[in-house]
Amino acid sequence: MLKAYGGAEAVRKIISVTAKGQITEFLNGKEGNYTRYFERSGKLRIEVMPEQGGEIRILNGNHGWHVGSEGLTPVSPLVLQSMIYQYSYLDLPMGLVDGSFKVKYGGKQRHNGRDTYLLLIELKNAPRLSLLIDMKTRLIVRVSANFAMGMMGAGELSTEYSDFHAIDGVLFPYRLINFAGDMKLSEIVLGEITINRKISSELFAPE
Repeated sequence: MLKAYGGAEAVRKIISVTAKGQITEFLNGKEGNYTRYFERSGKLRIEVMPEQGGEIRILNGNHGWHVGSEGLTPVSPLVLQSMIYQYSYLDLPMGLVDGSFKVKYGGKQRHNGRDTYLLLIELKNAPRLSLLIDMKTRLIVRVSANFAMGMMGAGELSTEYSDFHAIDGVLFPYRLINFAGDMKLSEIVLGEITINRKISSELFAPE
């Protein structure tokens, strides 16, 4: 699998990822800018359509904040879990190189007409992460986790990957589709990915 992404040594060198593109939200029909700042020290910042009064979410370790029309507020425990889950799947395949994740084999599955392997990763402070690996390409094509939602029971969040391109020898997905259960929430199409560019620490700290 690591060889398919560009090799363990190339993957190991990735410390930060900055990604920019466009997002379409299917529930409200909105389209706009999307920016993601990721740093392999437990830091993640997602900006969704800030030019349209959208939202910004910040994760720094086990703390999370939401920046919206009401300013900066701590996120709920459920949202914090989802942010840790999101950081964790964005830390792939890097987290497989340095042993950050303990992986279990979950068998074979058929997904969208392709044969896949299921890998399971236990996360701290977030539900178990499930990965589907395409048997032919050896690339991750889907990530998911089940979240407890109180009286509403449990619900699955998932993201499907496609349109892989190499950045400095390492493959990244440029198209991501997010789901809640079977409902399509949003589609992200990236136009620019930069690795190991220094990211200001201020982006990960509440103002």
